[in-house]
Amino acid sequence: MFWRIAIPVICIVVGRVAVAVAAPSVTPEARVVSAGDRYALFGEGWSTDSSCEPRVEVSRRLSHGIRIGSARIASDGTFVFSRRVPSRAARGSRIVLDVTQYCDGIGTSRTVRLKVGRRAHVCSGPLSVDNKAYLLKAYGGLSCEAAAGAIGPFLDTGIDPDGFDCANVDPRTGHDAACVRVSNPTRRVTARRISEV
Repeated sequence: MFWRIAIPVICIVVGRVAVAVAAPSVTPEARVVSAGDRYALFGEGWSTDSSCEPRVEVSRRLSHGIRIGSARIASDGTFVFSRRVPSRAARGSRIVLDVTQYCDGIGTSRTVRLKVGRRAHVCSGPLSVDNKAYLLKAYGGLSCEAAAGAIGPFLDTGIDPDGFDCANVDPRTGHDAACVRVSNPTRRVTARRISEV
């Protein structure tokens, strides 16, 4: 699925035994977001040790870091953080985020870079799949017809259509599924379930 990446692994030697530990990582759902829309960050491999804070702190890097929120780390070391891009954000501007967890007062950080792209557009009329209605939003100039043609079959079968990577998404991101065009990742579509048909 399009936001999954290989998790770096660190080997720690304990006595004479080498123990593999997954290094913490953060991956954005999409690297290009529209002004006024939400972005989502997915974390894996974060510590659940009692000496560590149970949340990551997320800050935006300007001339100095400005804290914008936090996310609770689940028992499996994962988290989801979602926030809306300011509607006044200029197209082409960059958003640099630092995600930090403190253990015994020492911070471990990962940096994520996003770019503000073209405004997304909501497709008129809900898409009906298996007696469920979904509101579609298309990004990066993707037409509503292409968006429905990509995410509709995925919602129905769970299989990626040709040319797209799709995934079910944590609802905290503001939608339930998303597809991204492999050849142009700025072109993507999200689907939010709105009602029974």
